[in-house]
Amino acid sequence: MSLLYITATNLPEEKKIGGNRAAIEPQPGWLEFVRAQCDEYGIVLIFDEVKTGFRIARGGAQEVYGVTPDMATYAKSMGNGYPVTAFGGRHEIMDIIGKGVAHGGTFAGNVVGAAAVDATLCLLQEQPILETIAEHGRKLQAGINNIFEEADIPVLITGHPAMFSMSFGVEKLTEQRDWAKSNYGYYEKLAAAALKRGILVDIDPREPWFLSYSHSDADIDQTLNVMADVVKSVA
Repeated sequence: MSLLYITATNLPEEKKIGGNRAAIEPQPGWLEFVRAQCDEYGIVLIFDEVKTGFRIARGGAQEVYGVTPDMATYAKSMGNGYPVTAFGGRHEIMDIIGKGVAHGGTFAGNVVGAAAVDATLCLLQEQPILETIAEHGRKLQAGINNIFEEADIPVLITGHPAMFSMSFGVEKLTEQRDWAKSNYGYYEKLAAAALKRGILVDIDPREPWFLSYSHSDADIDQTLNVMADVVKSVA
């Protein structure tokens, strides 16, 4: 059996949303091409949905891009911060477990993690959580664009409203090599200044900005106000 593991972080240049690669999205038709190749050559296609699963949509990147893998891995969002992981797939693959293939671990099936997942997934199904996060994300993205436009500083925002990145000094981001040409040192200065003013962002320019359901309109406004001040103070 052959496996092709497409991750949100480290497949060479082509992947889903690059979770720690400036949230670069796949080019149109790429995932469909990979799916077709896997079908033709009997390869099991695996999506890493650790960051995208239950965050950018209830069905993750599979739902957003309309391509279904044979297996997928999950973590993070599905437990709302609790240390949980999971994987799933087609029946004929998953049925192998327990019938010749063992699966286990020290914390496998632990009650606390399972309870967190159950509660989180129920809330995601019952409430407009992801829609609200996306709405706040769009507001934040638009505000950031306006701030840099007024400062006459070109910025390129990539990714999904729920997880996005900003890059400077480049006109396009389609792969890692594009990002390597960006002015990531400028972003690092911006992030450090924002941290000092109470906005918790990752100083690594390859890491996305994440929003949660707890973030309010007031939080978005505060973030934008801080960013406006930071842009004026960072050269």
